[in-house]
Amino acid sequence: MTRYVFFIFWFALSGQKLFSQEKLWLSKTNSQIKIPFTHFDYNDFESQLSDSVHAAVKPWHYFELNRQQLLSNYLSLTKTKKTWLGRKLFNEHFFAITGSDYWISIDPVVDLRMGKDNLTTQDYVFQNTRGIRVEGSLGNNFSFSSTIAENWARFPVFLDRYAWATRPHVIPGYGLNKSEDPNFVDYPYAEGYMAYKPSKFFFFELGHGHHFIGDGYRSLFLSDNAGVYPYFKVEATFWKVKYTTFWTAYQDMRPEVTVNGVFKKKFSAVHYIDWNVLPKLNIGFFETVVWYNENRRGFDVNFLNPLIFFKTAEYETGSGGSNTMLGLSAKYNLPYQISLYGQFVLDEMTVDKFFNQKTYWANKFGYQVGIKYFDAFGLPHLFLRAEYNTVRPYTYAHNTIANYAHNYQALAHPWGANFKEILFETQYRNKRWFAHTTLSWGKKGFDFVGEDKAYGGDIYHYIRPEDKHNQVYTLQGNVGQIFMNQTEAGYILNSASKLKIFGGFIYRKTSIEKEIQTVKNETNKYVYFGLKSHLWNDHFDVF
Repeated sequence: MTRYVFFIFWFALSGQKLFSQEKLWLSKTNSQIKIPFTHFDYNDFESQLSDSVHAAVKPWHYFELNRQQLLSNYLSLTKTKKTWLGRKLFNEHFFAITGSDYWISIDPVVDLRMGKDNLTTQDYVFQNTRGIRVEGSLGNNFSFSSTIAENWARFPVFLDRYAWATRPHVIPGYGLNKSEDPNFVDYPYAEGYMAYKPSKFFFFELGHGHHFIGDGYRSLFLSDNAGVYPYFKVEATFWKVKYTTFWTAYQDMRPEVTVNGVFKKKFSAVHYIDWNVLPKLNIGFFETVVWYNENRRGFDVNFLNPLIFFKTAEYETGSGGSNTMLGLSAKYNLPYQISLYGQFVLDEMTVDKFFNQKTYWANKFGYQVGIKYFDAFGLPHLFLRAEYNTVRPYTYAHNTIANYAHNYQALAHPWGANFKEILFETQYRNKRWFAHTTLSWGKKGFDFVGEDKAYGGDIYHYIRPEDKHNQVYTLQGNVGQIFMNQTEAGYILNSASKLKIFGGFIYRKTSIEKEIQTVKNETNKYVYFGLKSHLWNDHFDVF
């Protein structure tokens, strides 16, 4: 590893005349490379999008966006530097090479932060991430990317509880914790993909990573809350429509379904139609199905058809081993850079009960409403958001392992089900300086420890016959309450590699009727600072 790093460093020093940064940037903006999905960067990008762009499925790819806008954004963050060190530190990839029909870039990946949590018994908490990111294109139609990182950390108390609450231990948003030492966690992170665009209509991608569907800070369809997973994605764009379908493999890590050390596999197919109905109005239609290897079913070819209605295929193959969900989303762009948006997700419904008996158990649904304000009050790069989310009990759960979860984590909203939440987000960027804050307040119904009854908040609980009654309401059970504010501010050190210097503060207060392993009656205050490659979202806002 040391020799490899030395070779890359030497090549970066000796091969700078092999490429020009401008040529690389123009090649990249025309490629199938993804723009790393972080809420901060995407809020900033979205203010520059035209109404015709299909923005709900994330991460976006460079070729989907306006090259002139991308170039303008790049130039606004470029500093005039003539020395090699100045260019590498502030403007350029660590190593890059371009040819007439190819380019490759390599960057180190770091997240080095230090902090103090008022509740920890340790002197400090920290994050130590070291990795590498490789991106490139061969020709005009094929691109690839790979990110590998090793992580060693000691989390603040509230997040540390989640990291040790399951067996095996899982880090929220990432994956398995290899450590058995309670003083720190140790976990790998790897994502990558190969992307091919044979024509203006079709796009194919094979990879291992995250997806996010929606216009909100949260998504009730699919978010980046859970760990990475393998997938194959196909997109078709024509007229005013973008049609996305992808197939994935999730897993259930619970010891009771693990056999010979192998986690239980389950599969999923997703359809999402993004339709620009009017210049200012966008509507989306979502459906997904999750199934597992019941009766040695394996990967069910009935769900390969990208045009089929999943509910029909589910009935044909036996609905007991699969779980389907439907969704509807909408966004309307008002004048003055204001957008209204919302989602409605339906897991199950009995029509007469839905309208006449709203507390019936099978009325499993959730909805989101929100408003975004770009360049607020005429100030460029000032962004404001207000959002409300609620999901009824037992939504995303199932009477088998076909729940809507992966690696102990919900695939949609990180709070699972049986909750109500209101959220505010504010951010501002002035050239390379930035500030970003989120504030959320909500309630969720948990189960009572030692009581053999499920209240619908834990989507890993099987839905049993005794749960199917007529008095199911949101916030039933062991009600917990959370108030959380996370604020970060800093300086974008290198816009090419997304390297930032930052400092932040988290204030988190929770209360609950009867304490459980992950939620206590306490107040957390966590202060931190550091240097990071901002390539993915932090996942601190767990309940």
